Amino acid sequence: MMALGILEKEIMALVTQLAEQLTSNQYQEAYASAGALHAKLKGDVVVQLPIDTIQEIKAQLRFYYKHNEEYNNASRKLYGTGKKLESLVVN
Repeated sequence: MMALGILEKEIMALVTQLAEQLTSNQYQEAYASAGALHAKLKGDVVVQLPIDTIQEIKAQLRFYYKHNEEYNNASRKLYGTGKKLESLVVN
């Protein structure tokens, strides 16, 4: 296996950090890590990692953003439900 450069080490550290945050339900923190990882992989930057690894990381980031949007939508709906229930309470 080839030695990793600075960019590759940063990418792998962000992948590890994002994985840990998601598996420990730290979703707010994960958003920042996903953004940083996305920025590292954006554009025509040459990354010295196997192409299948890079493609899979990018695919998982797309899944993350899709699921994060769904999570945020569900959170807003649950908040709305809570507010409606709150309005039904007789003081």
